[in-house]
Amino acid sequence: MHDHPRRARIILAVLLLASVTVITVAFRESAGGPVDRLQRVAVGLFGPLQQGVSAVVRPVGGFFGALTQVGGLRGDNRRLKAEVDRLRAQERTYQDLLTENDQLRGTLNMARRCGCRTVGATVVARSGSSFQWSVTIDAGSRQGIAPDMAVVDAQGLVGRVVAVAGGYSTVLLIVDPGSGVAASLARTRTAGLLRGGGSGPLGFEPVQAGTQVKVGDAVVSQGYQGGIFPQGIPIGVVERVGPTAGGLVQTVAVRPYADVATLDVVAVVVGRPPVPPPPAGSARTGAGGR
Repeated sequence: MHDHPRRARIILAVLLLASVTVITVAFRESAGGPVDRLQRVAVGLFGPLQQGVSAVVRPVGGFFGALTQVGGLRGDNRRLKAEVDRLRAQERTYQDLLTENDQLRGTLNMARRCGCRTVGATVVARSGSSFQWSVTIDAGSRQGIAPDMAVVDAQGLVGRVVAVAGGYSTVLLIVDPGSGVAASLARTRTAGLLRGGGSGPLGFEPVQAGTQVKVGDAVVSQGYQGGIFPQGIPIGVVERVGPTAGGLVQTVAVRPYADVATLDVVAVVVGRPPVPPPPAGSARTGAGGR
């Protein structure tokens, strides 16, 4: 049993001595010596084998190296996606502000057009049921709003206030079937009554029989003493003209300028200039006109 450690020490000493001898000979001998030739033979024999092993091992090493980077790449992707989402949200917010600014400018211009004093508001809720076509705005009695005040947007007349609370109001839209607006043709100043048609076009009923109405005629509000709507607010354009079943009164379909389905920024008319005298034959527009 004691021979094994002794034998191991002898073998180790012999290997060390042989290594020192080979190193010394390799250092002292010139090129082309026995050791140099032996090294060349070893390189020639084992070089191709090392190359093949390296070709096999390198992709495997690259694969495992890539696996260690997957976590970092996923984190980078999450950060980049979050940054893209943030930039897109910022762009949408910027575009929304531009759109709202344009709507506000248009609404103010419409108010100036009639010389009216207005209070701005935003639509916060809408009702497009078969019972009532209306919207709720975020301005009420605290802002000086009262029932039977006209409401406009950048395109034209929207409706009138029918109910008021402290900070909110309900606006009955001109498209509501129960709505009636005193109106006139801008081209001829012929008066008539404009009725809501719900999801369909508005209906214009001229006061005078035989009134000449053309497709493309603009329809504006007809102001009168004691009425609700200011004079000359754009309402819509005639898109179809035809006789009724009886052939006595024309059926005039009017497409409103204001898109009540997308209302956002509006203005409530809280003050307006005196109404000019009405043209001959248009003092009254029939029942229901405001």
